[in-house]
This record gives sequence, C-alpha cells and structure tokens, in this order.
Amino acid sequence: MRWGRTSRDQNSNDARRSQVALLEEQALSMFQQGRTAEAVPLQERAVELVHAIIGAQAGATPDDLVMLGSLQYGLGSSLRAVDRPDDALAALDAAEEAYGDVLDTGRRDMAQRITDVQVRRARTFQELGRVTDSILEMDGVVRAAMLAGPDGDVFEFELGLSRLLYTNALVLGQYGDPDLILSSADAVVRLITSNGLKVNTLEGDRAYYIDVLRCAATIAMREHAGQGRAEIAASAGRIAVDTWVEVERSEFPQLIREMGEMGEMPSMYRISIVRAAAYYGKLTEALGQRELSERYRDFARGLDADVAGRAEQNWLGIGIGPMTMGTALHRARKLLGVGQVPDEVLLLGGPDNARSRFTTSQRCPRSQWADSARELARIVAPLARHPELVATLGLEAHLLYASSLAVAEDATAWHVANSRHWMYLLRDLVKAFEQAGDQAICQDLERWMDVTCEVINPFHDPHGH
Repeated sequence: MRWGRTSRDQNSNDARRSQVALLEEQALSMFQQGRTAEAVPLQERAVELVHAIIGAQAGATPDDLVMLGSLQYGLGSSLRAVDRPDDALAALDAAEEAYGDVLDTGRRDMAQRITDVQVRRARTFQELGRVTDSILEMDGVVRAAMLAGPDGDVFEFELGLSRLLYTNALVLGQYGDPDLILSSADAVVRLITSNGLKVNTLEGDRAYYIDVLRCAATIAMREHAGQGRAEIAASAGRIAVDTWVEVERSEFPQLIREMGEMGEMPSMYRISIVRAAAYYGKLTEALGQRELSERYRDFARGLDADVAGRAEQNWLGIGIGPMTMGTALHRARKLLGVGQVPDEVLLLGGPDNARSRFTTSQRCPRSQWADSARELARIVAPLARHPELVATLGLEAHLLYASSLAVAEDATAWHVANSRHWMYLLRDLVKAFEQAGDQAICQDLERWMDVTCEVINPFHDPHGH
C-alpha cells in the first residue's frame, strides 16, 4: 500500500507540474497579446497547483520553492498591472518567503531574486500612495547592495547597482531630497557610460540598459536644472537624447516613421524617448536655443502628444526646484541660531557639492538613526511659520525614525523612548503638507501617526489628563 500511494502521489504531481508549465505558456501568450487580465487567473491557478504539489509531498524541495517564488513574483507584476496592488503585495511577500527558504539552504543565487522582489514591492507601495514604505524599501535594498559590494564579476555588480539606483531615483522622485535623487541618477549615468563598450555587447538586454541610461539622464537633466545647474543639466540632456538620435534635424522625421513601423518596440522605450525630448526642448528654450528647442518639442509632440504635454508640465525650470535638505538646514540655522543647529546636525545634509549618499539612512550610522531623527524633530518644532522647511527636514526625520524602528531589537522600549517625539513631528508634517494642498502625502503620514498614537496612549496622554 505504501508503494502504491507514493506512486500515485508522484504521478499526480507529475501531472500537476505539466499543467503548471502549460498554464505558464498560456499566460505568456496572453501577456504578449496585452491580455494581462485574462492571464491572472491562469497564474493564480498555477500557484495553487504548486501548493498542491508541496502538500502531496509533505514538504517542499528547493526546486519547488524556486518555482513557487517565480510564479508569485510574476503574479505580483500582473496584479499590479490590473490594479490589484494589495493582492500584488501579498504575492510579492509570498515570493520573498519562498526565495528566502531556498537561500537558507545555501543557494546564494536567490539573493538577487529577493532583491528583485523588494524592488517590485517598492514600486507597488509607490503606486498605492504609501510613500514612506516605498522609500524605506528601496533604502534597505540600496544600502544592502552597497555594503555587499561586488561578488565576483564587477561589471555585473555595476549593472545591478545601476538598476537599483535608477529605481531609487524614481521612488524618491516626488518627495525625496533632490540631492539623493541626483546622486542616484548621476551614479547610474556614470556606471553605464563607463561600461558603454560592454553594454553594447549584451545579448537581448542592451536596449534595456540604454533605456535605463536615458531615463536616469532625463531625471538628472530635470533635477540639475531645478537646482540651478544649467550647464550640468544640458550635459545630462545631451546624454539622454544621444541614446537614440543625432541632433541633425533630417533624422527626426525618419525616426518617427521607424517607430511607427516598429510595433515590437516596448511602450516604455517610446515614452522615455518622448519625455527626454520634451525636457530637452524645455531646457534649450530656457537657455535661449530656440531652434533646437522647437526641434525637440515638435519631435516629442509628433511621437506622443499626451506624454509630451505631461512632461512639459512636469518640467521644473532652472533654479526653481525643491529645497534640498542641506539648504534647509542652513536656512534653519539662520533662523534659529548656531546653538539650535550645530555643525554635527548640518553634516546630516551632506558635505557641500558632494553627492555620495543615495538614501536617508546613509546620513549617519545605524546606531544614530533615532538620535538624529530626534535632533531634526527638535529643529522642526519652532519652524511652524516656515512650512517648506518643516516639510523638507521633517520628512527626513520621519524616515530616520521609521528606519530605526525597523531594526530595533526591543520595539516596546524603542516606542517608549521615541514615539511621543515622533507623533509630534508627524503632526507638524501633516500641517505643513496640508498648507501645500498635498493630501496624498498627508494620508500616508496620518497612517503612521495612527500607529504612534496607539503605542503612546498607554504611556502618555498628549492632553495632560
């Protein structure tokens, strides 16, 4: 009987594996046809079958877990595409758990897969409006990669780092410190251009990395211009547009025709080209290069008028970008005095003209995250009449508090020591962003404030009752 049951179980699992492979093939076909919504049920069924395989064996083999992780990872991407972000997060969590179990068996190649999951989760958080979670997720990924360094092939490490830093710049894009955005985008440009000859020899991935270069240079163009560095912005802009065409006018109509005929070109490449051209058109207009500006703006509008229009609206202009943390600290010192903003606090903003940091948590050692957050919160408190300073400094303090809590060995003790100060900071932050009319970030901050209030109430009554 024992042998018979084992044989039947094995036959059942073989049939399930074959069905999983068939479902994957069918789902891939639907993706290629743009029918993602129809592919999702097939992916969900494939996940169910793998769980059935594991259950029938009374345990999972590493190969089973790799298959499960891969399916969940793909499902997470599909669920994002069909506007089911909460389900997407659950799938990505399951993928990370499966890959983590395999990593525990000594399969070091799973580390990269876990990183991929974390990056996709960061983008999903961003789409959900969970600004803090998105930034923190990428913060942890980038910090881990920098600490690990190359493991063998330096070229592969630098390609991987360029992908991470590009995503970090995207995640920081709306609310992050411009210096951190620029350090990330500039590093991507350096990494890919310095490896240009090798990138050009890549099979299949060449177009992807050229697009990463174009997108990073486009971000750098916009942000450098916003900080008043017009010449550097122009250099970044030339890198962005040179990824697809020379400047001569005669090549532009030909490129439009070629793109219209190339149905296989991914839409993300077309969008990134349009955005780069639109930004470069706005930049050259501000620099007085009227003919060049018209050429690129006309090109962008001819390729995709909607994307070009949005890009032109998102252009910051020269010298009117968001305030950096370093600038905010210096302004706070002028208002409050050296005693309130000492030199060691100024250093949290980074050395002048040096952008070697990519994340908030790199501003100081891990052991100082909570103390640094408290110092920034102390500065924020008397700046209510300066909401831009409150928003800039307060958000960085909030991120340092959240980072510190995430690694705390004793969460209860951490909350007793820090949550009251954190709650007051969050209240000040919400007021500042409310004045700016930004309800999206207010909702995210209020969610964190609810957490701190729940913890604080047993220990402290903010009304003094």
